[in-house]
Amino acid sequence: MKNKLTALSFMLLSILSCNSKDDEPGNPTADSGTANFALITRPQNSNGMSFSAYMQKLESPDFAGTLDNSKAYEISASHSGGVYEFKKAVYVNDYQNKSITRWTLSNGNAGEKKGSIAVPELGFQGNIAFKDENTAYIGGSGKIVIFNPTTMTKTGVIDWTSMSRVGQVTNFPTAGAKIQADGVTEIIINGNYMYAALYYMNDFNTFTPATTTCDILVIDLTKVNNSSSDNSNALVKIITDTRGSFTGAWNTGGGVYYMNKTETGDIYVLCHNVFGGARNVIGKPACMLRIKNGATEFDKDYYFNLEAASQGNGNPVTNFEYYGNGKFLATVLDPSKLDPGNPYSYNTDVIFRWWSFDLNAKTATKVDDDYTIGGKVARCYFANGFAYVPFANKTSNYINKINLSNLSKTKTVTTTGMSHILKLN
Repeated sequence: MKNKLTALSFMLLSILSCNSKDDEPGNPTADSGTANFALITRPQNSNGMSFSAYMQKLESPDFAGTLDNSKAYEISASHSGGVYEFKKAVYVNDYQNKSITRWTLSNGNAGEKKGSIAVPELGFQGNIAFKDENTAYIGGSGKIVIFNPTTMTKTGVIDWTSMSRVGQVTNFPTAGAKIQADGVTEIIINGNYMYAALYYMNDFNTFTPATTTCDILVIDLTKVNNSSSDNSNALVKIITDTRGSFTGAWNTGGGVYYMNKTETGDIYVLCHNVFGGARNVIGKPACMLRIKNGATEFDKDYYFNLEAASQGNGNPVTNFEYYGNGKFLATVLDPSKLDPGNPYSYNTDVIFRWWSFDLNAKTATKVDDDYTIGGKVARCYFANGFAYVPFANKTSNYINKINLSNLSKTKTVTTTGMSHILKLN
């Protein structure tokens, strides 16, 4: 009898032990594992200026129906900036609050904040460039911060203040005008080089440019010490091309990039001329330039006039969603839709339509007749020959699934707030 009671006691203890371990950190539960897809939604706050950001599990990019934010996790209460994915995590790049936060999303739709860094030293921070799980870069005025995107700790700085042009007279947009501020809007890494897009401003409040050229800072990564607070010895030079205007997304579109690398290793740069509504004063069409693989100069033999190929000269092109084989989606602005009383109309109004472009053939085809707010939401997801393209207007937000071979479309998810899909797993 004693042996039976002892055996029964061990059985009960083992059952209790197994049940209790299910709830311990690090042990598998029903929520374990990373969600395959995250739906990011960004409804506008009541102040009419900032946006909240939410994250929730999306079973499939083909989900059709309506999803509100009742089961979503708030990843920012008031932000302006981009939301990105890297190594199964979601990053909120919030230039309004001068911070970057890292989040995870489980299979059971459990969101968890995994760290944050503050970057006030950058002023107005640009896009994040992820190199690997230990190294990422983000630029701003005079500095590029190096940080670990896994532990979310700052490790070093690339100081480029020696190349700043603040105070220089450019006589643009008016005689005697100067560069009042400059900053890194976006970074792309290719081999041993970093290419940092520069934006020179005459008026920081309206983003009015102070130059009409495309300028990129080249940095030798073999000379960068991730733990150094200087790294100015790694600065190579600033390359300039007069055929195009400025580039760099600066967190627009929810987290798009204006410099992309193709399968050949060549970098293509979209000079978009949209910031500050500057197309007319710049007088140059939106265009695509190229930096060949391993080069530290623009390729003078390549130029693609995006406006002429699409809606015609005078119709700016913005966003650069590359999907392979020299093809990408971009939004084309319709000037007739601009609000002359709103200096930010190019960013806030429903004035863009999606087009597909071919970098090699230098052609374009309109993808959809629906207008959208291209300055606020443009991050696409591509899979199996389809594009999941976000649309936003004054009354609704939704994603269209577009067949890239014949441009037929199907509406998938309708959301509360501007939305885009991130693949996490």
